[in-house]
Amino acid sequence: MKNIYFYYFAIITPLVLMIFFLRMFNTNSLVFVSFLFTYTLIYRTYIDGLRLVSKGVIEKNEIWKMFYRGLRVEHFKELYLK
Repeated sequence: MKNIYFYYFAIITPLVLMIFFLRMFNTNSLVFVSFLFTYTLIYRTYIDGLRLVSKGVIEKNEIWKMFYRGLRVEHFKELYLK
C-alpha cells in the first residue's frame, strides 16, 4: 500500500459507509460506537501496519504492536505525508 491515494481511500471509505448505514437504517448509538471502536482499534491498526510494512519501516510481525505502543505517532510522516 505504497500509494498514498489508495491509503487515504482505504481509511476514509469505512467511515463514510458507517455514516451512510447510520442514516439509512436508523441504528442506535451503541451500534455506532461499537463500529467506531472496531474501526479505530482493529481496522486502522491493521491498515496503518500494512502501509508501514510495504514501505519497509516495520516488519510484518510488528503490526499488532502498533495497537499498544503508539507507533502511529512515531511514524506519522511515513503514514500520512510520504
